[in-house]
Amino acid sequence: MKSEETSTYGQIAKSTGLFAGTQAINILAGLVRTKVLALLLGTIGVGLAGLYQSIVDMVKAIASMGLSFSAVKDIANASASGDRHEVAVTSLITRRLVWWTGLLGMVAMVALSKPISLYVFKKDNHTLAISLLSFSVLFGLLSSGQTALLQGTRQLASMAKASVFGSLTGLLVAVLLYLLLGIHGIVPALVGMALASLSFTWWFTSRIKQEAVRLSFKATLKQGSAMIRLGFFNMLSGLAGTVVMLLMKAFVGAAGDLEAVGLYQAVWSLSAMYLGAILSAMSTDYYPRLCGYEGDDRQMIQFANQQIRFVLLVVTPIVVAVLCLTPLVLTLLYSSSFLAAVDLMHWQITGSFFKVLIWPVSFFLLAKGKGLRFLITEVSWYAVYYLATVMLWPYMGLEGAGLAFLIAYLVYVPLVFLMVRPLVPLTVTPANIRLMCYFTFIVVSAFLTVHYLDGWVEWVLASLLWLSVTVVALYRLNQLLPLKDLWQKIRSWINR
Repeated sequence: MKSEETSTYGQIAKSTGLFAGTQAINILAGLVRTKVLALLLGTIGVGLAGLYQSIVDMVKAIASMGLSFSAVKDIANASASGDRHEVAVTSLITRRLVWWTGLLGMVAMVALSKPISLYVFKKDNHTLAISLLSFSVLFGLLSSGQTALLQGTRQLASMAKASVFGSLTGLLVAVLLYLLLGIHGIVPALVGMALASLSFTWWFTSRIKQEAVRLSFKATLKQGSAMIRLGFFNMLSGLAGTVVMLLMKAFVGAAGDLEAVGLYQAVWSLSAMYLGAILSAMSTDYYPRLCGYEGDDRQMIQFANQQIRFVLLVVTPIVVAVLCLTPLVLTLLYSSSFLAAVDLMHWQITGSFFKVLIWPVSFFLLAKGKGLRFLITEVSWYAVYYLATVMLWPYMGLEGAGLAFLIAYLVYVPLVFLMVRPLVPLTVTPANIRLMCYFTFIVVSAFLTVHYLDGWVEWVLASLLWLSVTVVALYRLNQLLPLKDLWQKIRSWINR
């Protein structure tokens, strides 16, 4: 039993390390690409590329119907059953659905290219460029479908390689086009990057040996209906987030000014970058494995508790470190003019810790195929966040958005448990509860220290708090799996 548990933690650690590295490379490639674009084409080039990318992302989000996420569940279930025929059928359904949604998104983007140009740019001279970007939508959706196949069948090393190779190839393509075509190379670069990503994901999925199956159009729709339904709710959740973020920026701009919007965006981007990358890396393996246990509640609960323990041990020291070093982080990644966002970031980082607490549990709703329950929890978070910001602004200004972020997660945590409990008799182990209580105490203490104290007292207390949480985390992690062997395991896994 102990060796089985160690093996599980080892698997979690390997996949997390692998995809954390992948995310780091992808982020670095994006930074280099933006830097080259800025040097060659200046702010106009960066702004135009950003607007084009936003248009592509919005169309992809709507046209995808959330299939890249819901398909993972069905493929993982089929893979866990050991039924090769079922895996082949589910894979075929996924491929067909992403082709249909990709072509639909492509046609819609071409048809609406003129209205989109008029809305975004206030003139129609970008109509042709937007029409050409429809290829980026098609390639992007096809690539996401191939990635879902790799993730669902847990071909994680191949998935990581496809992501890195696609990102680096896309970087080379983009830089060459910027050098050769200047500002006219932006659209070809975006299409080229999407094609590079598709090429590698397609190549790696072609290596998965599956039996040949036939399926009619009617059977594809019938058997894929559950995938479409869950994906639809996931897509609505993403759209709700996009809408609320637009409302938030509009409110901050109206209640404050453009400088306040810039500070708000900077903090949001930092929070998404450091925590989002880690949780995204963990979910790459956690979600399909949890889906594979769907028929065994006991196994799901045990695995979720293991994931809760691991994510707490890995992320909490990072949360405390970012809390303690907020001024330095803002100055290094932006400039000293962003120090006005320190208080906002303190609240938001503290709220992020409660996101970590509930993050593994929230996946139960998707693993069980309860899209409506998932949508309700997500929309509730966004609603509380926006309304709390509006109510707190007269008293706290921009800092109120940070407190609202924390309040939203304090509401979200019990709400997720209420939504999950009727589906699974979920209980958190006593060991995890003790760990949660201790880490919550440390995070809250760190927040109070950096938010209300200053000078040498702040630095001494903050350092002691970070040291205490890091020592405990490393000690507990070493109990779960030998840390000295971890890197060797990751290397051997990549080289398989």
